[in-house]
Amino acid sequence: MYGLDEKRQEVLEFVESISNEQASRKPNEESWSILEVLEHLYLMEQLVVYQIGKSLKEGDEQQVSEKPVQQTTNRSQKVPAPEAVQPKGELNTLEDAKKGLEKSREATMFLVHNKEEEILKNRAFPHPIFGEMNLVQWVEFIGWHELRHLDQMKEVKQNIS
Repeated sequence: MYGLDEKRQEVLEFVESISNEQASRKPNEESWSILEVLEHLYLMEQLVVYQIGKSLKEGDEQQVSEKPVQQTTNRSQKVPAPEAVQPKGELNTLEDAKKGLEKSREATMFLVHNKEEEILKNRAFPHPIFGEMNLVQWVEFIGWHELRHLDQMKEVKQNIS
């Protein structure tokens, strides 16, 4: 659904190729470790789920234009992570990260399961780069965001080797 499973599978396959030691190493002080990137993905999905739930309960119906969310994978533009989704060191192993990602995905699927697409298309909240996005696009964004950070994790792995 929304391409989330395929994109998440790519992340999990990458995670299988690294050790906990590799996952916790940073290429430099300014960069995130792979574990920190995974924690960011977990926190981001949790935040999106929270905002979707809030929009479904409290949001006004509105039509917004489709945004090019697939461009999220373009890493030529650096986007600083909001404080709420910056890693806090809560995930200490790859197993912790996988459990966190599984938990956040279950919450996403629970929230959008059995919701008519029309309802999801008629509610929106703002994205820092794309502006107002409907809830369908927010769900799609989760997967594209994961692919963006998959490329980042691959770079980290190269830089620590």
